[in-house]
Amino acid sequence: MRFLLGQVLAERLLLDRVSPSKARPAVAVLMLALLVGAPAVGARAATIEQAGACVNCHLSQTAPLLETGGHAAVVDCQSCHADRRPGQVGNNHRSIPRCTDCHDEAGHPPRTKARGRRAEIRNCSRCHDVHGSTNAVLVRTTMRVRRRFIPMRFDSVAGAAPGGFTNPEAPGTGLCEVCHRTTRYYRADGSGESHFTAPCADCHDHHAGFQVATGPDSCPLCHEAEAARFALPSGHSSTFECTGCHAEIEPTPGPGHRAISPCAACHDNATHAPGGAALPCAQCHEPHGTANLALVREELETTQETRVPIRFDSLAGQADGSFASLSAPGSGICEVCHTTTAFYRADGSGPAGHFTLSCLPCHRHSDGFAPR
Repeated sequence: MRFLLGQVLAERLLLDRVSPSKARPAVAVLMLALLVGAPAVGARAATIEQAGACVNCHLSQTAPLLETGGHAAVVDCQSCHADRRPGQVGNNHRSIPRCTDCHDEAGHPPRTKARGRRAEIRNCSRCHDVHGSTNAVLVRTTMRVRRRFIPMRFDSVAGAAPGGFTNPEAPGTGLCEVCHRTTRYYRADGSGESHFTAPCADCHDHHAGFQVATGPDSCPLCHEAEAARFALPSGHSSTFECTGCHAEIEPTPGPGHRAISPCAACHDNATHAPGGAALPCAQCHEPHGTANLALVREELETTQETRVPIRFDSLAGQADGSFASLSAPGSGICEVCHTTTAFYRADGSGPAGHFTLSCLPCHRHSDGFAPR
């Protein structure tokens, strides 16, 4: 970067034959850059020709363009700064747009009342260098916090990692930490309660000014086991997301922040009610997903309050992994609870001669498995 600034300045002074008096401000900028230093980069992302005439007066703004490629690959100086006085230069000869002319993100911290143009630009510019940065997403390489300048590295989307949102190796120095003084987590002094280490943006949406904005993508942060099950193929996971059954009650995550829809909201199957006592659907089914067919649990609590493993990958009837086990009588999904039935009991007993085909033609789920 220091070499680049020197090259830019030298080329402009030589090509334009700038007088020594007019060169002094530019020389001052160069000397400051040489003293402070800047991170080196492998190659220039733009050329002096691409910076155009702007480099004559705006060296500190065009230098990041030449080093990093600027705001975006398809944006040059004129894309953002419209000519207010064609053919003339000087103060305010080009406009400075609002960030929201192109971006729909809310400011941080969010406000109910919209910010004015200058306040909006200042708010975004506290974290972002609009002219270019060696950090990701134009995050400044130096942050100004309470009259102090803090070096900033941001090259990872990790929640807790050097160069990420928070820095576990130097608590209080991460991008999301340096300003925080009253938050519950990740404060600038390195204190705060334990919190998630996943990317902050999974729950704190930039578009909402980093307010908590949970959605299907952030559910696994708190509900890891359920999310792992929901990743298994099933009629549920192939049809809807978490929000299909869990409507929002409170926007802030925590116990009870989402509803639990009853099974009857979608299913009209009668509940299995042996002896007249209805069993809950979740007695046999795991709604988030299992390795078995029809969301049948891999471990089931029987009506005798014992827990037994269940394999159910066949609809054959009397067969291993089906309704009644052929090699281990009493261990099939339809057997493990039966103690008083005429056939296929949990202890493996019962008279021979019953059907060995699928149970479903005679015992339909929609009828609560009552015999037809």
